[in-house]
Amino acid sequence: MSRFTSRLALLAVVSAALSTATACGLTVTNERPTYKDLDAPERSAIAVILAELSGLNRQITSRTTYSIASAIDKEKIHVSFEGLIFTANFGDGAIHVSVWENLTEAQQLKVMKWFGKPSLAAAKTAYETFFYRFTAVSQGVKQYMYEVLTPAWIFGNRSLFNIERDSIRAALSYYRDSGQSSMWSFLDGICAPVKAQYNAQYLSKFDKKYLASNFQSLANPEDPTGYVYFMCKWIEMGKEDSVNLTTEFVWLQNLPALEAAHDANGG
Repeated sequence: MSRFTSRLALLAVVSAALSTATACGLTVTNERPTYKDLDAPERSAIAVILAELSGLNRQITSRTTYSIASAIDKEKIHVSFEGLIFTANFGDGAIHVSVWENLTEAQQLKVMKWFGKPSLAAAKTAYETFFYRFTAVSQGVKQYMYEVLTPAWIFGNRSLFNIERDSIRAALSYYRDSGQSSMWSFLDGICAPVKAQYNAQYLSKFDKKYLASNFQSLANPEDPTGYVYFMCKWIEMGKEDSVNLTTEFVWLQNLPALEAAHDANGG
């Protein structure tokens, strides 16, 4: 089976996604397997991710004139990574999520350490909830941004720090406003040990400039400890700044005008 396993290739894709010059034509090179070629754990992950994206889309279509139906397709959920911990939506027509069973034993132990879990079985459950559900919804929010504003505008006008912050904040609003507020307590439970372990290393570095300058080391897909810390800090920010989901969607739609006003005021 063809697998997308090259760390350098993945980082090249990420770098391209962050480049204003190439943001219009993002593609993930490498032939990934079709759904029929996936194994049972990969198909199970896709089923969970599609259910989450469908739930988000119901909220989007009930509150706006937009839809993320283009991303709700089992052939567009890319889970065929091996030995990489990765989740993203570059606006390249696919949502990318690493599956627990494709991680190395060392990576699974790393996840257990991050989340302060007593066993690999508990770590697996936490990993699947975080990556197949919560971060999958945040990638769905990015799809909403792309549908409204296009990938070219997003990558040309928004920092990676703000893209992640905004999508995570909206994902938090989604879970609360769709009656799934237990996700908030789950996130508290897994992020508390992450922050306790890595505050000394990363707290003073949690800003746009450091992320932009150190993205490849923070988001190293073989060991993205730094990026997981950043995600937990974005979750903390998102809980403080969260508004209702309709307001989130309208705010995201109005980003060009908000950015223009910010620039006009010398921001």
